[in-house]
Amino acid sequence: MFPTIRRLARSLAALSLLLGASWSLPAAADGGRHTFWEVSGQHNKLWLFGSVHLLQEADAALPEVADRAYDDAETIVGELDLMSAIAGMMSPKMLALQMLPEGQTLAAVLGPDLYQRLKQEAGELGMDTDFMIRYQPWFAALQIQQLRLVRAGFNPLQGIDLQIAMRAGADGKPMRGLEQVEDQLSLFAGLSMQEQREFLRATLDEKDLDVQMQGITRAWRTGDLEVLGKLLREGAEESPALFRKLTTDRNLRWLPQIEKMLQDPGNDYLVVVGALHMVGPDGLVELLRRRGYRVEQK
Repeated sequence: MFPTIRRLARSLAALSLLLGASWSLPAAADGGRHTFWEVSGQHNKLWLFGSVHLLQEADAALPEVADRAYDDAETIVGELDLMSAIAGMMSPKMLALQMLPEGQTLAAVLGPDLYQRLKQEAGELGMDTDFMIRYQPWFAALQIQQLRLVRAGFNPLQGIDLQIAMRAGADGKPMRGLEQVEDQLSLFAGLSMQEQREFLRATLDEKDLDVQMQGITRAWRTGDLEVLGKLLREGAEESPALFRKLTTDRNLRWLPQIEKMLQDPGNDYLVVVGALHMVGPDGLVELLRRRGYRVEQK
């Protein structure tokens, strides 16, 4: 179960990122295709762009098809409206989802052995565990994941979502989210304390996160749907209930919103969500095809 939590957690890593980005053009992906689709409505266009939330600098440039779609789109849509989401992360309501109940501490809910492991890892990463003493274990696990990836050169400031959100902000383009930050935080806050402890334990045990991310990035860069689909199938097989909660159920909640965009004459949309939401039989691409839309990979 818990390797699945780790893998799917990466698709939500943008929750704790700071803002900042660059925008540039890459070499063409192998085979000339990308994790990018064009959907035709009756009177408009909608583009689906599968994103990776953290990237190394060498992979941070965006495909030309995404650049053109951004220019043509009147509205940009992400999993979240990142500007509003990040601004609201420190609100009392959001902090309540991240923090332990009054009177509890991270050291107490983890127990001495697991807490000592966390302190050791945090110290090696330059992170102060005293800062996290009131936070829930899932939050500590995501912080460990992110710091490890940053150490390996995966920069959240190069993430696709942030690049596009920053450009939209600078250009004054409208941006909206398919869900609220509360929805994403609740996915983790809703885990039982035992699940959260095991999530943290599995995160501390994991030693090849950077290698896994490199594989995901290669598949994303080349539009390799077979590899991305394999990652998705592994998640579904290891923990069907959790997989459904973190991916399939969200896709189904997003679908009516995307269909409504496709019925908006004269208004084109660029929709940017995690790449694993695009692939598989319950991914957004196949869901739209089953609804009768023409969806072409570019």
